[in-house]
Formats: sequence, C-alpha cells, structure tokens
Amino acid sequence: MSKDFKEEFTLTHHAKTRMDGRGIASHTIQMVLEFGREIRAKGAIFHVIGKWEIQQFQKLEPRLKDLEGVQVLTTEDGRVITAYRNRNLRQIKPIHRSQRHLNWSCL
Repeated sequence: MSKDFKEEFTLTHHAKTRMDGRGIASHTIQMVLEFGREIRAKGAIFHVIGKWEIQQFQKLEPRLKDLEGVQVLTTEDGRVITAYRNRNLRQIKPIHRSQRHLNWSCL
C-alpha cells in the first residue's frame, strides 16, 4: 500500500537547521517520504501530506492526521533540502501537465 522508500535519507545542513527551528522530527520526514504524494515543481520534488493521504493511509498509520500540511522538499538524488508545514497545496505548481491532477491548483 505504501510506496517503497529508502529507510535512510540525507539531510542538508539547511534542512537540519530548518527542522530544528520548526520542531519537525526526523521520523516525521520519514513518514512524509513514505506516505506523501510527490509533486515535481520549481526544480525540486515536493513530498506532501494532505487530506487525501490521511484518508487513504490512516488505517496503516494513524499518526498521519497530525502531519497534515507537512511538506518535505528533496533533490532528484533524494537529499532533503527543507521541511515545513503549509496546508495550502495550491501554491505548488507542477512542472508537467500530466501531474496537474496531483494538486488542485488548476481547478
């Protein structure tokens, strides 16, 4: 049901600083990378937990409801650039037309 993901991930210095300042733990990053949807935009990959992911995976992982709006940005090679909480997913503009269905900014 959940996507395959690497058990370990690499954090940039910027990501560590931002996570510490925003109170985001590494297990939160791991859950977002495992259960979040991927949106390619602005030269990065956004991994986000929205209402849809909570509804789909809540039986597998009940703690997801506390993670609504957490967004993790990674590079193509999987390094975590930054992490923050923002429930407005409409600000993420997908690069490819085929990915427009992944967020509702085009509606």
